[in-house]
Amino acid sequence: MNSKNNQTINAVIFDMDGTMIDTEKIKENGWKYAGDCQNIVIDDTIISEMRGTNKEYCKELLCKKFRNINFKKLYNDRNEFIERYINTNGIKMKKGLIEILRFLKNNHYKIAVASSSEEETIRRYLTKIKILDFFNVIVAGDMIENGKPNPEIYLKAVEELNVPKEQCIGIEDSNSGILSVYRAGLKPIMIPDLEEPTKEVKNVLYRRMGSLLDVIKLLENKI
Repeated sequence: MNSKNNQTINAVIFDMDGTMIDTEKIKENGWKYAGDCQNIVIDDTIISEMRGTNKEYCKELLCKKFRNINFKKLYNDRNEFIERYINTNGIKMKKGLIEILRFLKNNHYKIAVASSSEEETIRRYLTKIKILDFFNVIVAGDMIENGKPNPEIYLKAVEELNVPKEQCIGIEDSNSGILSVYRAGLKPIMIPDLEEPTKEVKNVLYRRMGSLLDVIKLLENKI
Protein backbone atom coordinates (compact mmCIF):
# COMPACT_ATOMS: atom_id res chain seq x y z
CA MET A 1 0.00 0.00 0.00
CA ASN A 2 1.32 3.46 -0.83
CA SER A 3 1.34 5.33 2.46
CA LYS A 4 0.61 8.62 0.73
CA ASN A 5 -3.01 7.46 0.53
CA ASN A 6 -2.99 8.68 4.12
CA GLN A 7 -3.14 12.41 3.41
CA THR A 8 -3.27 13.41 7.08
CA ILE A 9 0.49 13.01 7.54
CA ASN A 10 2.94 14.57 5.09
CA ALA A 11 6.01 15.25 7.25
CA VAL A 12 7.93 13.54 10.03
CA ILE A 13 10.17 15.41 12.47
CA PHE A 14 12.69 13.46 14.53
CA ASP A 15 14.41 14.18 17.79
CA MET A 16 18.00 12.93 17.59
CA ASP A 17 19.52 11.71 20.88
CA GLY A 18 17.68 8.66 22.17
CA THR A 19 15.28 8.66 19.21
CA MET A 20 17.47 8.20 16.13
CA ILE A 21 20.78 7.37 17.77
CA ASP A 22 21.70 5.68 21.03
CA THR A 23 23.56 8.62 22.58
CA GLU A 24 21.31 9.68 25.46
CA LYS A 25 23.02 7.51 28.08
CA ILE A 26 26.47 8.58 26.83
CA LYS A 27 25.54 12.24 27.26
CA GLU A 28 24.14 11.63 30.72
CA ASN A 29 27.32 9.83 31.78
CA GLY A 30 29.15 12.86 30.41
CA TRP A 31 27.30 15.14 32.84
CA LYS A 32 28.24 12.84 35.75
CA TYR A 33 31.88 12.81 34.68
CA ALA A 34 31.94 16.60 34.32
CA GLY A 35 30.42 16.98 37.78
CA ASP A 36 33.08 14.71 39.27
CA CYS A 37 35.72 16.98 37.73
CA GLN A 38 34.36 19.86 39.85
CA ASN A 39 33.55 17.75 42.92
CA ILE A 40 29.79 18.06 42.50
CA VAL A 41 27.26 15.26 42.13
CA ILE A 42 25.01 15.54 39.09
CA ASP A 43 22.68 12.70 39.97
CA ASP A 44 19.89 10.94 38.07
CA THR A 45 17.24 13.29 39.47
CA ILE A 46 19.03 16.34 38.08
CA ILE A 47 19.74 14.57 34.80
CA SER A 48 16.07 13.67 34.37
CA GLU A 49 15.22 17.38 34.67
CA MET A 50 17.70 18.17 31.87
CA ARG A 51 16.78 15.29 29.56
CA GLY A 52 15.70 16.54 26.14
CA THR A 53 16.41 20.21 26.94
CA ASN A 54 19.03 22.53 25.43
CA LYS A 55 22.32 23.95 26.70
CA GLU A 56 20.85 27.18 28.07
CA TYR A 57 18.23 25.35 30.10
CA CYS A 58 20.92 23.06 31.54
CA LYS A 59 23.10 26.04 32.39
CA GLU A 60 20.30 27.82 34.22
CA LEU A 61 19.31 24.69 36.15
CA LEU A 62 22.83 23.70 37.19
CA CYS A 63 23.89 27.22 38.16
CA LYS A 64 20.86 27.43 40.46
CA LYS A 65 21.60 24.07 42.08
CA PHE A 66 25.36 24.53 42.45
CA ARG A 67 26.79 27.90 43.42
CA ASN A 68 30.11 28.99 41.94
CA ILE A 69 30.39 26.22 39.34
CA ASN A 70 32.33 26.90 36.17
CA PHE A 71 29.64 25.95 33.64
CA LYS A 72 31.85 26.54 30.64
CA LYS A 73 34.39 24.02 31.95
CA LEU A 74 31.60 21.68 33.01
CA TYR A 75 30.10 21.71 29.52
CA ASN A 76 33.48 21.30 27.83
CA ASP A 77 34.41 18.37 30.10
CA ARG A 78 31.09 16.72 29.30
CA ASN A 79 31.61 17.16 25.56
CA GLU A 80 35.15 15.81 25.73
CA PHE A 81 33.85 12.72 27.52
CA ILE A 82 31.20 12.20 24.83
CA GLU A 83 33.67 12.65 21.97
CA ARG A 84 36.16 10.22 23.51
CA TYR A 85 33.43 7.61 23.82
CA ILE A 86 32.12 8.09 20.28
CA ASN A 87 35.60 8.14 18.75
CA THR A 88 36.28 4.80 20.44
CA ASN A 89 32.90 3.09 20.08
CA GLY A 90 31.13 4.86 17.20
CA ILE A 91 27.44 5.81 17.11
CA LYS A 92 24.78 3.13 17.37
CA MET A 93 21.59 3.78 15.40
CA LYS A 94 18.18 3.01 16.85
CA LYS A 95 16.28 0.02 15.50
CA GLY A 96 14.54 0.83 12.22
CA LEU A 97 16.23 4.18 11.56
CA ILE A 98 17.55 3.43 8.07
CA GLU A 99 14.33 1.63 7.14
CA ILE A 100 12.07 4.54 8.12
CA LEU A 101 14.26 7.16 6.44
CA ARG A 102 14.25 5.19 3.18
CA PHE A 103 10.50 4.65 3.46
CA LEU A 104 9.83 8.35 4.01
CA LYS A 105 12.08 9.41 1.16
CA ASN A 106 10.63 6.85 -1.25
CA ASN A 107 7.11 8.00 -0.40
CA HIS A 108 7.90 11.72 -0.68
CA TYR A 109 7.43 12.76 2.92
CA LYS A 110 9.28 15.82 4.16
CA ILE A 111 11.78 14.98 6.90
CA ALA A 112 13.31 17.16 9.62
CA VAL A 113 15.41 17.01 12.77
CA ALA A 114 14.40 18.99 15.85
CA SER A 115 17.13 18.32 18.40
CA SER A 116 18.29 20.14 21.51
CA SER A 117 21.88 19.38 20.52
CA GLU A 118 23.89 22.09 18.79
CA GLU A 119 23.77 22.30 14.99
CA GLU A 120 27.44 21.40 14.51
CA THR A 121 26.98 18.28 16.65
CA ILE A 122 23.84 17.21 14.79
CA ARG A 123 25.45 17.57 11.39
CA ARG A 124 28.61 15.79 12.50
CA TYR A 125 26.76 12.84 14.03
CA LEU A 126 24.36 12.42 11.11
CA THR A 127 27.26 12.66 8.67
CA LYS A 128 29.19 10.06 10.65
CA ILE A 129 26.36 7.53 10.26
CA LYS A 130 25.70 8.64 6.64
CA ILE A 131 22.10 9.84 6.95
CA LEU A 132 22.43 13.64 6.78
CA ASP A 133 21.20 13.82 3.17
CA PHE A 134 17.80 12.38 4.11
CA PHE A 135 16.77 15.56 5.93
CA ASN A 136 15.11 18.61 4.39
CA VAL A 137 15.45 20.73 7.54
CA ILE A 138 17.56 20.76 10.71
CA VAL A 139 16.56 22.83 13.73
CA ALA A 140 19.04 22.73 16.62
CA GLY A 141 19.06 23.84 20.23
CA ASP A 142 21.41 26.74 19.47
CA MET A 143 19.05 28.04 16.75
CA ILE A 144 16.19 28.84 19.15
CA GLU A 145 15.65 30.85 22.35
CA ASN A 146 13.42 28.43 24.26
CA GLY A 147 14.29 24.76 24.50
CA LYS A 148 11.97 21.79 24.96
CA PRO A 149 9.35 21.44 26.47
CA ASN A 150 8.66 24.85 24.90
CA PRO A 151 7.16 24.31 21.41
CA GLU A 152 9.49 26.77 19.64
CA ILE A 153 11.80 24.17 18.09
CA TYR A 154 8.92 22.25 16.48
CA LEU A 155 7.13 25.38 15.34
CA LYS A 156 10.32 26.47 13.61
CA ALA A 157 10.76 23.06 11.97
CA VAL A 158 7.18 23.10 10.67
CA GLU A 159 7.62 26.62 9.34
CA GLU A 160 10.77 25.66 7.47
CA LEU A 161 9.19 22.49 6.08
CA ASN A 162 6.21 24.55 4.93
CA VAL A 163 3.72 21.86 5.94
CA PRO A 164 0.60 22.43 8.10
CA LYS A 165 1.39 21.37 11.65
CA GLU A 166 -1.68 19.10 11.69
CA GLN A 167 -0.01 17.04 8.96
CA CYS A 168 3.22 16.51 10.93
CA ILE A 169 4.35 13.76 13.29
CA GLY A 170 6.99 14.50 15.94
CA ILE A 171 8.91 11.46 17.20
CA GLU A 172 10.52 11.71 20.64
CA ASP A 173 11.93 9.54 23.41
CA SER A 174 11.60 12.00 26.33
CA ASN A 175 8.72 13.57 28.21
CA SER A 176 9.98 17.11 27.62
CA GLY A 177 10.24 16.37 23.92
CA ILE A 178 6.71 15.01 23.69
CA LEU A 179 5.32 18.09 25.45
CA SER A 180 7.17 20.27 22.94
CA VAL A 181 5.59 18.35 20.04
CA TYR A 182 2.11 18.49 21.58
CA ARG A 183 2.27 22.18 22.43
CA ALA A 184 3.33 22.94 18.86
CA GLY A 185 0.16 21.24 17.59
CA LEU A 186 1.81 18.22 15.96
CA LYS A 187 1.01 14.54 16.45
CA PRO A 188 3.35 13.26 19.23
CA ILE A 189 4.74 9.74 18.97
CA MET A 190 6.86 8.47 21.85
CA ILE A 191 9.37 5.66 21.58
CA PRO A 192 10.68 5.54 25.18
CA ASP A 193 14.42 5.25 25.74
CA LEU A 194 15.58 6.08 29.28
CA GLU A 195 12.27 7.20 30.76
CA GLU A 196 8.65 6.13 30.69
CA PRO A 197 5.89 8.60 29.83
CA THR A 198 4.43 10.53 32.76
CA LYS A 199 0.68 10.64 33.32
CA GLU A 200 0.59 14.08 31.67
CA VAL A 201 2.44 12.79 28.62
CA LYS A 202 0.30 9.64 28.33
CA ASN A 203 -2.74 11.91 28.05
CA VAL A 204 -1.35 13.83 25.05
CA LEU A 205 0.29 11.04 23.05
CA TYR A 206 -0.86 10.31 19.51
CA ARG A 207 0.83 6.92 19.79
CA ARG A 208 3.38 5.12 21.95
CA MET A 209 5.48 2.71 19.91
CA GLY A 210 8.20 0.13 20.40
CA SER A 211 10.52 1.18 17.58
CA LEU A 212 10.78 3.25 14.43
CA LEU A 213 9.66 0.20 12.47
CA ASP A 214 6.23 0.59 14.08
CA VAL A 215 5.98 4.13 12.69
CA ILE A 216 6.34 2.71 9.17
CA LYS A 217 3.40 0.39 9.86
CA LEU A 218 1.38 3.33 11.13
CA LEU A 219 2.06 5.34 7.99
CA GLU A 220 1.16 2.33 5.87
CA ASN A 221 -2.19 2.19 7.75
CA LYS A 222 -1.35 -1.30 8.99
CA ILE A 223 -1.75 -0.51 12.70
